[in-house]
Amino acid sequence: MLVLAGGCSLTRTDISECESNAECRGAFGVGFVCNGDGLCDEAEPTPRCTQTFPADLFENRSISRNQIVVGNLMDRSVETHVARERSAQLAYDQVNGEGGLDGHDFAAVFCTIEENPDFDGLTRVEAAVSAAEFLTDVVGVPAIVGPAASGDTQEVYLDVSDRGVLLISPSATSPALTSLDPESVSNESPGRLWRTAASDALQGSVIASDMLEPGEGREVAVSSVAAIHEVGAYGDGLYEVFAREFQAGGGSVQEFPFDGAGQLSDAVGNVALSSAEEVLFISSQATDIAMFLDSAAKLGGFDGKGIFLTDAAANPDVLSSADSSRFDQVRATRPAPLDENADLVYASFIAAYTAAFRDDVRSFSFAANAYDAAWLVIYGAAWAMFREGGEMTGENFARGLRHISSGDDIEVRPSGWVSVQQAFREGTSIDAAGASGALDYDPDTEETSADIQVWRIEGRAATGIYSVRP
Repeated sequence: MLVLAGGCSLTRTDISECESNAECRGAFGVGFVCNGDGLCDEAEPTPRCTQTFPADLFENRSISRNQIVVGNLMDRSVETHVARERSAQLAYDQVNGEGGLDGHDFAAVFCTIEENPDFDGLTRVEAAVSAAEFLTDVVGVPAIVGPAASGDTQEVYLDVSDRGVLLISPSATSPALTSLDPESVSNESPGRLWRTAASDALQGSVIASDMLEPGEGREVAVSSVAAIHEVGAYGDGLYEVFAREFQAGGGSVQEFPFDGAGQLSDAVGNVALSSAEEVLFISSQATDIAMFLDSAAKLGGFDGKGIFLTDAAANPDVLSSADSSRFDQVRATRPAPLDENADLVYASFIAAYTAAFRDDVRSFSFAANAYDAAWLVIYGAAWAMFREGGEMTGENFARGLRHISSGDDIEVRPSGWVSVQQAFREGTSIDAAGASGALDYDPDTEETSADIQVWRIEGRAATGIYSVRP
């Protein structure tokens, strides 16, 4: 379960002496805490955290004592994040439809971390961190799916890393995240920061190669680039990989970091006056990307310049709203989407999502990764149930995730759930194929890999040019 810190109100319930929040949760259900008087009190959800699965989770708290309750952090002001949130919910609904885990259903609370004065005065990062603190300290969840952005993920993990929770992001791709977990991981001491998206170390290398090597829609090589990037884990990490690779290939790079709308506006103006042949724009925020494209459309200095965007731009929130005047100058990268005609797991996910939410999920980036992330939380719970004495801790969940990349092939969808449970009961590993692709985690880094697609904009949709495995 996931509830936001800082805004809960406590209401006295049946008096019960306690020494820890865990005692109160065990006695009364989700969201009960041990107050300063040594009595159990009920913590009400904040406005950010009222959306739950099942919908009446807070109204029937006693039922949660027999449920495995997990959390989700997304920015619900962004349409793509809503799709990712729904994708996670779909996984929990499906596993419950298959009987849950050893008599236990899964439940979740979906919190929005958007900046919204109707909720509070918190920035998005502050909201994410505050929610995670309440989640771990008060609710005691073993796992959180999210956040989406690398910077948010980094700050949340740094804040809760000593609380034992598993954090698994569907879309945080910064190379900087790799070093946050212990340098040495093992089955006995697994890391607790995971992601179902590949590191941008792959994407940065492909961007550099695409610019340096003409072909497939690029007639001449690029020798000079102006790189505008957000300050933070995502922007800094992806820029550093690109710059290192591009300069090693003989290219020159001018760096224009920004932190906030004012600095972004200045950077765009300065780049328009530069002699750079191509502009690389890196931001994890849809609003930043749209602002950049809107500004570039008005400045003649972008005439004749190539524009290169990254995975966050493959997003209906960007492509449907930004000024399209420069769209024909754009190339971009993203993890390569799967072909639903060739990949049955991906096709099954699309069909199930459409049936549940009456929407086409294919246009939403990292939705399949969010679905896989939720299923991996479920798999982690299965390992904890069968191999760790039923102790639902983030470490035990993470230990289970180290057993999903070798062994018998398992498709990450409801039909594979019985086989997963059987394998984990026996202590054997599985080789999981998810809706986002093969979940092949390197045991030394606990990182997965993916093909990277170079794409362009046709109409207002992302259309692939070619794909490569770095």
